Amino acid sequence: MIKILIVIPYHELQQAFEQVVQSYELEDISVSTTHIYGSDPQVIEPLQADIIIARGITAHAIAEQKKTVHVVPIAMSSADLLDALALAKEGESSAHIGIITHEHLCDEQTIATLVGCPVSVFQVTDQNDVRAGVDQLTRAGCSVLVGGLTMCRLCEERGLKFVHIKTGYQAVVHAVAEAVAAARSLDRAQTRGNLLLTLLNNATYALLAIDSNGKIIAGNRQAENLFGKSPLEGLPMEQVYFSSRWAEVMREGKQKDELVGINGQQFLVTHQPIRVDEETFGFLYTFQNAEAIRQTEHKIRTELNRKGLVARYSFSDIVTQNAHMVSLVEKAKRFSQVPGAVLLLGETGTGKELFAQSIHNASSRAKEPFVAVNCAALPEQLLESELFGYTEGAFTGASKGGKSGLFELAHKGTIFLDEIAEMPIVVQAKLLRVLQEREVRKIGADMVVPVDVRVISAANNNILEKVKEGKFRLDLFYRISLLSLLLVPLRERVEDIGIIFKHFVQQYCNRHGLSEPYITDEAVAELTRFSWPGNIRELRNAAERLAILHTSDVVTVKEIELLDIGSTSLRLDEGPSVKPMKIRNSYSDEELYQQYLHSGLSREVFARQVGLSRTTLWRKFAQFMH
Repeated sequence: MIKILIVIPYHELQQAFEQVVQSYELEDISVSTTHIYGSDPQVIEPLQADIIIARGITAHAIAEQKKTVHVVPIAMSSADLLDALALAKEGESSAHIGIITHEHLCDEQTIATLVGCPVSVFQVTDQNDVRAGVDQLTRAGCSVLVGGLTMCRLCEERGLKFVHIKTGYQAVVHAVAEAVAAARSLDRAQTRGNLLLTLLNNATYALLAIDSNGKIIAGNRQAENLFGKSPLEGLPMEQVYFSSRWAEVMREGKQKDELVGINGQQFLVTHQPIRVDEETFGFLYTFQNAEAIRQTEHKIRTELNRKGLVARYSFSDIVTQNAHMVSLVEKAKRFSQVPGAVLLLGETGTGKELFAQSIHNASSRAKEPFVAVNCAALPEQLLESELFGYTEGAFTGASKGGKSGLFELAHKGTIFLDEIAEMPIVVQAKLLRVLQEREVRKIGADMVVPVDVRVISAANNNILEKVKEGKFRLDLFYRISLLSLLLVPLRERVEDIGIIFKHFVQQYCNRHGLSEPYITDEAVAELTRFSWPGNIRELRNAAERLAILHTSDVVTVKEIELLDIGSTSLRLDEGPSVKPMKIRNSYSDEELYQQYLHSGLSREVFARQVGLSRTTLWRKFAQFMH
């Protein structure tokens, strides 16, 4: 709370101040009064307040003695002086008036002309001056003296004639108004100062503010603890922390960062210019413990994991009794123990992301983020910004503050680039640089960010055709395929169809709170008659339909037929005209498009037959659809 003290030299003034103060609403301001006059230091010393209202030599003495206090002087108005001069002249036509005042008045001749009698002025600053003024004016022949209360008391002691210059009501109004305005301004300043001090002392790192001469003007508790000095204010920077880049920062006026050792620990030291109205008048130094930064970064990434950037599947979720698949799982487990890039090849729905997540969860990066992105689902510009991030203002519509890319989010973890063969050639070049340099440059940025990310990619078998056609960079292909796996389509692992189907039925029944039916061997045999061009994804969908729709505790061939799998899949025994199509390497995109037009099939069914995802197929056809 701000404290205002009103110094009232004579009791008649008390009522005027009380009346004016009561006209204000002063919730956070306290007002008190005291009765003193003169300039005696012993009288002034006990005064305690943020703002003091006083007049004459008392106001001057308080301002000199208490430098941290805001003093509001009660100004002597012209009306107050003229009233006193008129009283001094009454009954004495030949009076010689002497004026003793702290105020700066106009010349004596002008005052004498207004009053109509001789006037002498003596200006004072303290009570010793008042005593000297009384002596001098008396010797000069002044018959009546005009001034403040200190002068009046001396005149009483000496039997001299005097007139007291009293403070008018308007002077009281102006003084209180100025004091209240100053109090409210001081309250705001103190609030900001306390807030700043709280912020400084609650920072997790040390802070030093330096003026342009290299002297410390502020420091927080963390800085005092780091450098073992208190207080820090007023010390030359060199006595606390010496930086070889001080002159460079002063000369260039730009932010600089350096990693230095202090007290056996590594600190990231940032030199930040302090500017006001485009002028640099000092610098802010921050000292961040490098280990604390690493821990904070880990905490952030852990939080990102909780937001969904996590791999949910492991090798135990891969259900198989096929010998070749078992060997692929063992091979993938070995891949998980080394940091090399992995390329997963296979038709759509064969479980490429399942393998990617399993490799991540079996690796030393298991507790770090797993970030998956479908390279075919995003246009070139959006894919680039999603992968690498962008700065504020990098392009129209860029989010305020910019955005971190998926590579940054995957730092220390794994990024899964699904359908990488569909990545635009321009983005491929930037991805290659990221993989080579292990650093990311955001769109619109002039600096790079180091990243430690394992890359697992996935593609259909046509990626080699893309390489031959120049649509996929050969150097990038070599970079992402250090380790590779070719996943087996479901039609080549018929023995797995039954156990996988039963696994999914059980899973979905549990999820939906439904009873689990018994699936007969005949029902399983019926399932194996289909080619499952959508592979495990299609088989999983059929299992979920059965879990939801079954009405019998026993699933026979009849229940399988009711699933209407034939409308979305193909029977292996229906003859060559309906067998899955094979895309010869010589087929162009246009020839494939013509096949689609003559097939009479839906986009989804045709895509499954040719072993491509619907998105990939439509990207191929886009150039012919006008």
